[in-house]
Amino acid sequence: MYFKMLKVTLAGLVLTISAFANADVITTLYEKNDSGAWGGAVYFDLMVGDADLSITGFDINTSDRTFFDDFQVLLLTGETSQGNEDSSNWLSVATGIGTGAGLNNATTVTLSNSFFLNSNTLYGLSLIAGLNIGHDYTTADGSNQNYSNLDLSLSLGSAINFAFTGPVLTPSVWNGSIQYNVVPEPSTLGIFALGIMGLASRRFKKVS
Repeated sequence: MYFKMLKVTLAGLVLTISAFANADVITTLYEKNDSGAWGGAVYFDLMVGDADLSITGFDINTSDRTFFDDFQVLLLTGETSQGNEDSSNWLSVATGIGTGAGLNNATTVTLSNSFFLNSNTLYGLSLIAGLNIGHDYTTADGSNQNYSNLDLSLSLGSAINFAFTGPVLTPSVWNGSIQYNVVPEPSTLGIFALGIMGLASRRFKKVS
């Protein structure tokens, strides 16, 4: 009986932690008036707020309706992407697959893995399209380049037809969404764990 209760308690702990992680999304726009070549890249900056984030997925805008499995996500930590489009300091943090949903529709990119962004940190972000899709994006007009919520702020941006080579097209506004989870602080998780384990102990004593 005790082990059954412990199993249920641990399951409750996992569910509690999962529920506590705040799944959220930030979206720019889907209003293409420009586009890049297959395999091209978009660049923009991301400023994280007061909590660590786990990035879990992206949506993009592409007029192509083909399958792709070579999408790439790269980061610059503590640096802006602008002026660094051809830098050698970019770090690959994930790849992605998906199927294009067509112009001005959200094409879901399923990442190979989630990756973490530290609180109160600036990141340059580069999204490289697969070799058989291209990014559709929007020319910046001074009013469509900044997007923010309580967790992060986006500043957009630029594009390039051939990743890390060729003329930089700026300012260009990436079309898409970022899916993420707010990462609970370890102390908060500890409090939840102790509370649930304490509840299990009380229940066990009553059963005994």
